[in-house]
Amino acid sequence: MLKPVRLLTFFAVLCLLPATAQAQTREELCPEGYVALSANDADAAITAFQDCLADQFYDWPQEAELRARLGAAYLASARSEEALIAYNQIFALVEANDGDVDNPLIRRNRAAAYLQLDRAEDAITDLEIARERIPEDGFTAVLTGSAYLDLDRPEEAVAAFDAAVRSEPDYASAWIGRSAAFVEMGLTEMAVEDAREAVALAPDDPGALNALCWALVKDGRAADGLSTCRAASEAAPDEGSITHSLASALEQIGETDEARRLFALAHEQSPDDPEVAADYERVFSDAP
Repeated sequence: MLKPVRLLTFFAVLCLLPATAQAQTREELCPEGYVALSANDADAAITAFQDCLADQFYDWPQEAELRARLGAAYLASARSEEALIAYNQIFALVEANDGDVDNPLIRRNRAAAYLQLDRAEDAITDLEIARERIPEDGFTAVLTGSAYLDLDRPEEAVAAFDAAVRSEPDYASAWIGRSAAFVEMGLTEMAVEDAREAVALAPDDPGALNALCWALVKDGRAADGLSTCRAASEAAPDEGSITHSLASALEQIGETDEARRLFALAHEQSPDDPEVAADYERVFSDAP
């Protein structure tokens, strides 16, 4: 199973940040925060930007800038509720000062927070605005595709991921997402092709490896994908969705004892994932 953008990497979050002030001015606002951002230390960045915001009053563009950086650090730490609060505060600031409430990067950031909170319908609203303003941005398109997948609208997800692939053909997440959408549509051969492209672009990425594993399982070719499934699991042993994919592959080739153990482990790792829970209940429904 596959959710291509459930958690944003710190690097991806930083790419989302709006330029609300000149670079030198931004760095002077909160030096420790920017040092932490450069070091990819989200927790330190959160502390630094919180301290800077508490230290003094700022003109609204500078406050919006600091809150944007704080929100990005919250996203990278998967502190989704706090990220959403940060972005809502930015919107309040911008609106109160007659600024651009449809700034596409802030809209996109807030959508990322909504997605982390499983609020895909709310994310779509922001993403539609962002895509109108930055139609060639691959990350916005990937977020949109992921939201449509969460809403069980795979045809629209394919269209969004296709836009990402066309605008940024070297962007592995776009191929991963389109593979997932093809799986949901039952187009498993096409899903395998896209997943192979993702692995070619990012051969060590657990998400890309898992995409190929899952596509091959859904295409009835788990034996062909077993080594890939194991590689994905070794790269991300604590990720429930990846553990589940390996369990599904093992079950398909008849290694049921090991599959049962991994279905149980996947449920421990991701108990709220519907597909993990469904397979856990199916496999252990006859257990004493």
